[in-house]
Amino acid sequence: MIKSATEVRASVRRGMFAGLAAGLFLTIMMTVMSAAGGKDLWYGIKGAAAPFFGDRAMRPGFDLPPVALGLIAHLVISAGWAVLFALLFCGTSRLVTIVTGILWGFVVWIGMYYAVLPVVGLSSMQHDASLGRAIAFHVLFSGAMTAAYLVYPRLFGDQVNRGGGHLHRAANAI
Repeated sequence: MIKSATEVRASVRRGMFAGLAAGLFLTIMMTVMSAAGGKDLWYGIKGAAAPFFGDRAMRPGFDLPPVALGLIAHLVISAGWAVLFALLFCGTSRLVTIVTGILWGFVVWIGMYYAVLPVVGLSSMQHDASLGRAIAFHVLFSGAMTAAYLVYPRLFGDQVNRGGGHLHRAANAI
């Protein structure tokens, strides 16, 4: 549990990094899967812009405004899910972080498919991929998020909670 404003700031930074890394990973993965299946490369990226561009975002092919906004929206949403994870699980052990991080993919899938997509008028996207594929993508997202979350302290030497509520400089904790 977070105990101070310093821990909140550290968790937000760590979550943002983890979410952006996982969002980029998922974007690349969706693009590769689309290319391998002979489908529109831009569909997965533009989908997040559909609440703003409507049918224009769902048309095949490259269209800069929906692609740019879709990528930004996808990364912001990814960062949001990861920041929430970081705030909820700050200070847990490495093992608990790994297990809850992977399980977080199910939380994200349920949240996106049954709350976010309907709220923004994109319920039809629930049927664009099989249930298994949708769950797999979100679990892969959470796996990448968890890996980035765990590596963050070594990369940036930022303050991280090492359990027990005490903050240490990552460089000193090694």
